Amino acid sequence: MAYKVAIATTDGEKVNSHFGSAPQIIIYQAEDKKWSVDGIVSFENGAGSCTGQHESAEERLLAVGECQYIIASRIGSRMQKYFEYQKQKYFEMPNADVDMILEKILQYQEKINKRKEV
Repeated sequence: MAYKVAIATTDGEKVNSHFGSAPQIIIYQAEDKKWSVDGIVSFENGAGSCTGQHESAEERLLAVGECQYIIASRIGSRMQKYFEYQKQKYFEMPNADVDMILEKILQYQEKINKRKEV
């Protein structure tokens, strides 16, 4: 089963952006126990402090709409509530290694899939 992870990162190596002000979000897709970049979404108002602009928030939510996991250094409370409502898992993981996160998610999904088979 394929699934997607959105990570707020500027370099693809570390989680180093707040979801609401990230200049870009990289979407990864896992299939057959392998990760690939499914897309990179850039935002005009990216760098700087979180502006709270609703247009920007809507744009970001649309960008991660198909993702099962959202990872950022920080995620504001309104976004957290939205992800909970949408049944999307979100994690605040400042400065975490992107490869390590992706590997942990693969391991987690394998466990879940094995339980479903039983």
